[in-house]
Amino acid sequence: MINTKILDFILKSAHNLSVLNCSSNFEYITDLIELILTKQFCESDITLGIVYLKKISDKNFLIVDGKRRILALILLIKAIAVYYSDSSKDYTFDEIQIHDDCLKILSNINLKLFGLERTIYDKIYNNEPISYNEKQTEIYRTLTLFIDYLKQTEIDIVSLLEMINSLTVKIVFLDEDVDEREIFYLVNKDIRILKQLLLIKSYLTDLNHGELVNDLYYLFNYKEEIFISFFKAYLASKFNRVISEDNSVYDYFVKYIDTISKYQNFDNIASSIMKTAKLYRNMYHAEFMDAEIRNMFIKIIANNGRDTYSYLLELYEDYENKYLSKETFLEVCNIVNTYAWERTKKSAFSNENFDFTKMTQELNNVIYNENQDNKHMNKRTISNLENEELN
Repeated sequence: MINTKILDFILKSAHNLSVLNCSSNFEYITDLIELILTKQFCESDITLGIVYLKKISDKNFLIVDGKRRILALILLIKAIAVYYSDSSKDYTFDEIQIHDDCLKILSNINLKLFGLERTIYDKIYNNEPISYNEKQTEIYRTLTLFIDYLKQTEIDIVSLLEMINSLTVKIVFLDEDVDEREIFYLVNKDIRILKQLLLIKSYLTDLNHGELVNDLYYLFNYKEEIFISFFKAYLASKFNRVISEDNSVYDYFVKYIDTISKYQNFDNIASSIMKTAKLYRNMYHAEFMDAEIRNMFIKIIANNGRDTYSYLLELYEDYENKYLSKETFLEVCNIVNTYAWERTKKSAFSNENFDFTKMTQELNNVIYNENQDNKHMNKRTISNLENEELN
């Protein structure tokens, strides 16, 4: 780990910076300017924390963690340049010098982002027209917030730029064989929401199977929340536990694929996931040919019961595979719907002491004791063997 001035490092050592393809969307860093201004009142350096980098080649570095801070700093420097670029005003020599210094700094930074963020950043960087929708992005909003701050306060911009130049970071350089995605995930998973879809796609792309995420994303009409809720439900049955945190989906997914791939080839795994995903889509939107089942799921959805799908999904698979009768499936769905309805009424039946997991276990004991189908019992035995290692 080295302690260095961040702009010195970027300008002298790392002209070209790229970011992980699974890093989260940019978010405004609260009180960044206020943090910088504390330099006025203390002699010690102001640090932006730890930045994890991986050297690709001379002056080419991958930002594993620290994208938001570096990008925010670049946007602040851009805001100062914009502040002094009004052609209708007469600027002093010092103000012109500040403008030129900012442009010089920016001209020596090559930051490569992904997707829409890259489009917006490049337009800001090159002073190109930005559409109304593009102006709603967090990157553009942050730039305008910085510009407005400079206009509305009596801040000494000369001093501000000096303080920006004195900002430090602690840089950790990762070894070549370190998995940068895992480092990013471990550093951030407990402090902010991460893009599970991007993490999973990055992992599968490394295995040459990134198309599975594309297929699932298309299946769920490009709704990321459905994508995440599906995997929370799908993986819950594999690990025999409720997955409540969105940020843990990637971790469970990697453990599942790493384990199950010892027994099956990936094409079979992907086929199984897609088959179950189509069932989940039916559940999520209550799209069933059978009117009784459709109406039951409409009720469950109306009672905010989609969080019970981690239990119902496996039952629905068993129903589709003829391991459960329609009557039994509907009876269980009705019990779950009653639970969801009672929960919305905050009744004693669903208070904080009520154990939904225990209820489902008891339901399973009744259901599968009444359905002694050899095929089903064999299926669940195989599932249990897999779960022994997964757990």
